Amino acid sequence: MKKEALELVRKIYQSLKWDIPHGNLEDIFNGAKTQAKFFCEKLIEENKDKQEKYEILLAEIEKVKFQMV
Repeated sequence: MKKEALELVRKIYQSLKWDIPHGNLEDIFNGAKTQAKFFCEKLIEENKDKQEKYEILLAEIEKVKFQMV
């Protein structure tokens, strides 16, 4: 799950980095991380049968640091 969490945050970060004119990339990263958590929460709501999987993914997203991206 660690790899999936990092990949999700990284993809959102790369997308936002080019779409938002902002000088502080760490702010963009924090926004990407927030979006990834929101996405996981929605997946939990919609897929009750896979709730545990997405909760683990959510916990791994919390561990992703800016230096990892």
